[in-house]
Amino acid sequence: MDPSYVYEDKTIAILLLAFSIVLLANGIFAIEQFSVQYGVGAGALLESSAYNISVIPILSTITSQIQTTYQMVLESVFMAGIGFIMSLMAFYLLTHKNSRYGSYIRRHVPVHIMLAIVYLSMLVIMRSTAVVRISSLDSYLTYISIFLAIAFDIYLEYGLRKYESSRKLSGNISINPLTPFGNIIQLKNTIFEKLQGEVGIVDKHFNSTALYNLYRLIPTDNPKIKSIKVLTSESMLDSRFGQNYYDFKEEFKNTGINFEVKVMTEADATAQHERFILDDNCSYKIPPFNIINKKSEHITRINTKDSRSRFEYLYQNSVKFENLNSRPKP
Repeated sequence: MDPSYVYEDKTIAILLLAFSIVLLANGIFAIEQFSVQYGVGAGALLESSAYNISVIPILSTITSQIQTTYQMVLESVFMAGIGFIMSLMAFYLLTHKNSRYGSYIRRHVPVHIMLAIVYLSMLVIMRSTAVVRISSLDSYLTYISIFLAIAFDIYLEYGLRKYESSRKLSGNISINPLTPFGNIIQLKNTIFEKLQGEVGIVDKHFNSTALYNLYRLIPTDNPKIKSIKVLTSESMLDSRFGQNYYDFKEEFKNTGINFEVKVMTEADATAQHERFILDDNCSYKIPPFNIINKKSEHITRINTKDSRSRFEYLYQNSVKFENLNSRPKP
């Protein structure tokens, strides 16, 4: 499940917002009702003390529990605050779309569930100790909203874990030089079919053979890939590369994928020993693309943030292939 699925179908976020608003409204209503009770009771006590008269029977229950009622006013304020925070979180969930949406769900789910459980606990305590029943505290809608909010939060957590497990490597991928064809299939199934967003490749040995392997690995019908940016070194631009590059670029353009090759400076290419590929969520250390299915090596996950930072630095220092060479005649 893609972490942007909430924005493809906003029902989950909308329902979470609706449930949170119900809890906010319930807290506000409880504040109003308990405040009225407290005001009536406190007024009755003041009047009875001032005129030295007995409190009428209908108010005796309320006046005898002034302190408890005051405590419930404070608890109602706290509940309303929880409902307000939950509403803000759900609103943020609904309105903020970005490629790293999953990181927000990781924070949203435990916090939203914890707040819902605290709200439910306070609701049960207040319901059991209230001197005069408040209709909103006994409302089925309130309890339904709490339980459904928790259920949808759990669904978000389940979906995120399922999505991440589908992208996660089960240990290292081992490349067996004796099975080059099988290696291509393994790499495609475990890594390249799961790429999405902006894909970056840093490989100073990227040449025409690398283009051929990349074509075999990248599914051209993957609508989640928006662009592929390759950083290579000038020494690898063999005589066939220009025509192969433009043919490759044009074919991928027809599938909606923007393809670009940039050439690193000689100093950057010399210093950049590690080869890696990254997308919006993951980063992998890889062998050179021209022998990616033949070299005996382990492909491992590496830190995506560090890889992204390194890629951006190299990308800004690099020169577009088009600026190095004019398009060759067919």
